[in-house]
Amino acid sequence: MTWLDILGYVGSVLVAISLMMANIKRLRWINLFGAGVFSSYGFLIEAMPVFFLNGWIVLVNIYYLFRLYQFKDDFDMVKLSSVRTPLFELLIERYGADIVQYFPQATVAQLDDAVALLIFRNMKPVGLFAYQRQGEAGVVEVLIDYVIPEARDFKTAKFLFSQHTSRLRAEGIQTLISHSDRPAHIAYLVKMGFVAQAQGYRLGLAYDGRSQVT
Repeated sequence: MTWLDILGYVGSVLVAISLMMANIKRLRWINLFGAGVFSSYGFLIEAMPVFFLNGWIVLVNIYYLFRLYQFKDDFDMVKLSSVRTPLFELLIERYGADIVQYFPQATVAQLDDAVALLIFRNMKPVGLFAYQRQGEAGVVEVLIDYVIPEARDFKTAKFLFSQHTSRLRAEGIQTLISHSDRPAHIAYLVKMGFVAQAQGYRLGLAYDGRSQVT
């Protein structure tokens, strides 16, 4: 196998991997690199149709990536009057099995006494944030902090913990505590600024709308 063959295979594999990505930005980036490698391969073996087609795909990916990074998402948060609302029940029906994987201790009965916030991204419900108040003033335990799979690019979390903490503070929240034994969720908590302590992972909310470790 020559190095040209390897180059062709690498381009093909990158293009194939890109089509498996649920995140559209990741898909575009990987597809761009794959098409770039494959275009180079086509040029080197003097296969001009391969060169021009994949070169065009590179330009298309650059165009759409530019548009994606220019686009600004709009987020909204609505407090549910009850977890028995049709919208909440539809969310549980559709994503209940996935929610249980990350929050196995959160039962519907427990949520009856919790505050539930539904998070919208561009008018589409993408997240559920539920919490219970603790004995200490301003401290709440996070029961569910869930985002649907196709929206897991950390923008919703940044909206909640970094850009929109004023909304949480309006509810009298100063400190969030989350418990988890799921590695993927623990990695998410650490990325969001939560710090491991004896009582769980803890995050303080600063007054200026940014998250702050306490």
